[in-house]
Amino acid sequence: MHDVPFSVAVRFPGLHEAQEQQEARNVLADPVLSASLRVTERNWSEGLWSVRTAEAPEHGPGNQVTGLTAGGLTEERLRNILTRVTPWFDEVGCSLGLRVPAAHIDDDVGRTLSSAGFAVAEVEAWMAAPLASLAIAPVSIEIRVADDEASLDAFVEAFCLGWRVDSAQGRAIARAALARQPAPSWWRRYVATIDGKTAGEAVLAWFDDVAYLAEAATVPAFRRRGVQRALIARRLADAKDLGCQQVFSAVQYGDPSWANMRGQGLREANVTVAFRRAPSQD
Repeated sequence: MHDVPFSVAVRFPGLHEAQEQQEARNVLADPVLSASLRVTERNWSEGLWSVRTAEAPEHGPGNQVTGLTAGGLTEERLRNILTRVTPWFDEVGCSLGLRVPAAHIDDDVGRTLSSAGFAVAEVEAWMAAPLASLAIAPVSIEIRVADDEASLDAFVEAFCLGWRVDSAQGRAIARAALARQPAPSWWRRYVATIDGKTAGEAVLAWFDDVAYLAEAATVPAFRRRGVQRALIARRLADAKDLGCQQVFSAVQYGDPSWANMRGQGLREANVTVAFRRAPSQD
């Protein structure tokens, strides 16, 4: 792994969660959508924050605990999740996800989560590198910043096709979550095209001197055409121009995104385990 300072590496999950919280709050800010979904948020002790969707579609705006991986799983946080957070989700029959740093999982934690109904959903790798260490490849695919209405339409189309969001409700959630750019501007959308057709999308977020490759998807018809490699390279180049010194991203360990990140020079900084709990039937 590259020599990413520990003081920087421990911030990665928290910055990732800040992005997810912003997307959820974008949905909450849409009065029609939030009312139809019955979306609510709550802050818990020790920085735990959750959004739940009573009418929970497959692609909801949250339905998970954030503020956890940034600081680790303390006994108090685990107790609050089991005694206060999970019942709040059960009230509306909503599933709950949480991420736990792999280093914080031992036999006791595993048994506790399992007995509470949590099961492992995936293992996530936090990929990182100092930007100065990367040889950024030239971009061979047309990529533009999605900063107008037409580009936003193409961006949302690529997101929904790439992530197989088929329902009208899911598409409305995606547009609300990803459309609004917070101020000050630290969120930039990109659209890739091949032969004049939308081929993929991606998001770059930046916080002080750290860049986050926040979101990306490829339209199925254009997979295996180098779309994601090009979107990664473009965002890395822009992050350098913005004065960022470190870059990171969260991917599922071993999947194509993980391979693409490694191919661009990023390496594993840490690993988290994503757990999910179905709502109680009681």
